[in-house]
Amino acid sequence: MYALTQALRALRQHTTSSLATFTTSLVSFTLLFLLGLVLWNLDRVVSSLERDVEIAAALKPTANAEAILTRIQGWNEVAEARLETKEQALAALQLSYPYLSQASELIENPLPDTLRLKLVDPQSVKRVAGRLEGLEGIAWVEYGGAITEQLVRVLGGLRIAANLLILLLMLDTLFSVMGTIRLSIQSRREELRVMMLVGATRRFAQAPFVWEGLLLTLLASVVALGLGMFSYGFLSDALQKLLPFLPVLGTQDLLRAGAALTLLALVLGAGGAFLAARSHLRETAW
Repeated sequence: MYALTQALRALRQHTTSSLATFTTSLVSFTLLFLLGLVLWNLDRVVSSLERDVEIAAALKPTANAEAILTRIQGWNEVAEARLETKEQALAALQLSYPYLSQASELIENPLPDTLRLKLVDPQSVKRVAGRLEGLEGIAWVEYGGAITEQLVRVLGGLRIAANLLILLLMLDTLFSVMGTIRLSIQSRREELRVMMLVGATRRFAQAPFVWEGLLLTLLASVVALGLGMFSYGFLSDALQKLLPFLPVLGTQDLLRAGAALTLLALVLGAGGAFLAARSHLRETAW
């Protein structure tokens, strides 16, 4: 109780430095939270696209469709393979474009029989497509993995840049907390000297400063969570109206992200305060 009381007193006495640390932490935590949610959501989008990747292999008119299908079904990379006849393909096309039913009466069905493949690992789509092109009876091969591959590369670059930014934001918060704590120690120099002379332990002397760092970053993280969740909710609602097929993070995901941010805030606050207090108390001769 003594440590908490002293921490609250220090926050009142050093309003300017406390507000500066609070503001720095608030900006850092808000950016960290939103950045983490955006990257997590991008991962979900890429995973969703990868699950939907399908290889289409058109067959030549003279090809033995059943023999080729049986052979492909034995490949370890293939999770599902099915044959779509040209009649089935035309019927599906007519459902989307009803006017084609009239044209089909005038001309012969130009669509080929097609093999459609789902893979165990979407990352192997290029390799499987290459194997298909080498089979006798395959006219052409098409797959929708090109866009997904580009997204994965872009996401990898974004993740590297985001990690660097996250590291800088964490260091900024840590050093800001340490600066505030050092100022608090300087203002209580005489009081600490008396405490140490009468036998107080260094841990007892450090406790109020650790609490001070905890309170600053914890309060900043709570406000940052409120701002971050409101902003993400607004953006996700707008995205769902524009692109309803894209996945967004749910309530459970947001709670997990919020818990991670709170834990990070506690570590930075307590860690920065502890490091500053230990270093300054060691350097000071009582």
